[in-house]
Amino acid sequence: MKVLLFDPSAGASGDMIIASLLDLGADVDAVREAVESVGCRLEVSRQEKSHIIACRARVISDRRYQSLDEAKSILQNSCLEGKAREKALAALNILAEAEGRVHGVAAQHVRFHEIGALDALADIAGACAARHCLAAESVFSRPVSVGGGYVPSAHGLLSVPGPAALEILRSHEIPWKGGPVEEELLTPTGAALLATLVDEFVPDFPLIRAERVGYGAGKKELTLPNVLRAIAAETLPAPEVAARQNHGPHGDRIVQLETNVDDVTGEVLGHLIELLMQAGALDVSVLPALMKKGRAGFVIRAIARAEETELLARVMIRETGSLGVRVFPSIHRLVAEREERNVQVEICGRIYQPQVKVSRMDGELLSVKPEYEDCKRIADETDQPLRMVIKKVEEAGWQAVAH
Repeated sequence: MKVLLFDPSAGASGDMIIASLLDLGADVDAVREAVESVGCRLEVSRQEKSHIIACRARVISDRRYQSLDEAKSILQNSCLEGKAREKALAALNILAEAEGRVHGVAAQHVRFHEIGALDALADIAGACAARHCLAAESVFSRPVSVGGGYVPSAHGLLSVPGPAALEILRSHEIPWKGGPVEEELLTPTGAALLATLVDEFVPDFPLIRAERVGYGAGKKELTLPNVLRAIAAETLPAPEVAARQNHGPHGDRIVQLETNVDDVTGEVLGHLIELLMQAGALDVSVLPALMKKGRAGFVIRAIARAEETELLARVMIRETGSLGVRVFPSIHRLVAEREERNVQVEICGRIYQPQVKVSRMDGELLSVKPEYEDCKRIADETDQPLRMVIKKVEEAGWQAVAH
């Protein structure tokens, strides 16, 4: 699958997004036409940022728009068509809604301040045109670095991220972090474009094969490369598939969850094990441990598929009162081939068909394990010791599967 990936570790602005996509190969004439159709000019050049040669896209305008209706009219009368126009209008609405929530008014009544210059509208038009010049099924992005400190505004100094940018981060659940410099790295327009263009924000990029890399230069000179990196790539098989390819047909990958408790009863722990298994855990164990200050406690450990991590962690915290759960990701385990089957056994003159679990690896028979609940039921019905019933079922299982 063809994808685009953004790495906003030095933040993002509208012009940086345009430039990074132009550096990837977006049609500069199409992007320039989109910018000019909203009443601005586009200058494209090459700049060096901390020894990285990047594309610089500079939008030039001396006009402003004041209302959402005026801005919508400009975009609707632009050269943008189809999805590019839809994305541009969506980004504009995100800006208006954020500004409205900050100032306590409806979006249609917003009087734009920090984001009202026409060049912001040109950034939106140019970025959306550039995105749709590039063939990609999905767009991913790593978390956004927003910078730090304060930024001047029409209302005085404001802390970074600015109110409108922060509202977009919040309302669209965009992951972000402060730093790495005391400067404003994320603009409201950049935040709105990321919210519109990015399909998924990920802590790390998926497994990919990079085809092209583009760098979009920012305006400021910083102690780090002030560039937005964009990557055109092809995704590779999912990690689970790769694990099977690398480790053979008996391998898979799991996560391990752990938490320590020192004030939980045995009854609560037993109930927790049942709940975790019902919620999708592959196995659960509780280990005795000596805690800080010499207190006796337990380590609760569960293994599961990665997609069950959050649910199982919530169950652990809710049932034990723990303040946190450690997650050890991507643990490889070897798994035997497993089969469940019923065997026939005679006990006290009666015929039963309990279930056994059979495991093999590369065709070699490894074990036959009787199903506990079936053996317990037979022991209760025949008044025989459970250990004797388990032994007879196991013997019958070995005889059945060995032939």
